[in-house]
Amino acid sequence: MNENTVFTYENTIGKLRFEYNSALWITDVDGMSSVEIDISASRSTMQTGASITGQSIKPRSFTMDGAIFEPIAYYRERVLNIMAPQIPATLTIEQNGEAWYLDVVPEKTPEITAGNGVQFFQVRLYAAYPYWRTTASYAKQVAGLIAMFKFPFYTGGAWWISRYSDSYFATIENRGNVPMEFRATFTARIEIENPELYHVDTGKRILIRKTMVAGERVVVSTIYGNKGVTCISPSGAITNGFKYLSVDSDLSMTINPGSNLLRIDATNREGLGVRIEAPEGVKSGV
Repeated sequence: MNENTVFTYENTIGKLRFEYNSALWITDVDGMSSVEIDISASRSTMQTGASITGQSIKPRSFTMDGAIFEPIAYYRERVLNIMAPQIPATLTIEQNGEAWYLDVVPEKTPEITAGNGVQFFQVRLYAAYPYWRTTASYAKQVAGLIAMFKFPFYTGGAWWISRYSDSYFATIENRGNVPMEFRATFTARIEIENPELYHVDTGKRILIRKTMVAGERVVVSTIYGNKGVTCISPSGAITNGFKYLSVDSDLSMTINPGSNLLRIDATNREGLGVRIEAPEGVKSGV
């Protein structure tokens, strides 16, 4: 394996770290850099070629080959115990100063060959969500209270811990090569109605048809496996807010590769704060 690349497999049972200076190596990965795409197409009489009507990304299935060095008995048992069937795990790869991860489950548990001094194994993993996401998170205040305090700190002159944004537009960057899902938190500083997040470039919106009282939050997630709307009252009570989502809202809204211009709106929108949280980037392969 590349001496600068580190793989980490972690679940509720434990953690395996595969690196150059350890007893566990990853020697080859087949399927780490590519995804398969289902393409739907239609053809009419006398048409040359076909018209693409839809595309969808298949789940990722990939094989990892590795080696186990001394003490073999100890690490062989750990590999078999931790890479257990039906136990969700996170596979993280660290290289070139970045870390990317997949949520996976074993599709075939490790098959380990016998041997003295070194034993080789192969495991096949399945990722229902096929894209690699950065472990580093990205948070952007679209509107509301923006942090101003930072180090180094100089006491001379005027300075502020934070300030309220007077802009209802913000640019969000996705440094990956595929659209990334996100979580948006709407916060009411005063009573507001119908808070909205609008993607200027795509025309998609998330509109909450609700009167929010001061201190109330509404969290909207477009993230695979966690899509939904949650209302959090000023006292901290949590309720399902899906019923407040307008019929023309789109929970498939994503942050596209490159720059994305977002706009917020509401009745009394000067009292609305919106925060976007997402991975720093999402890639089809690493």
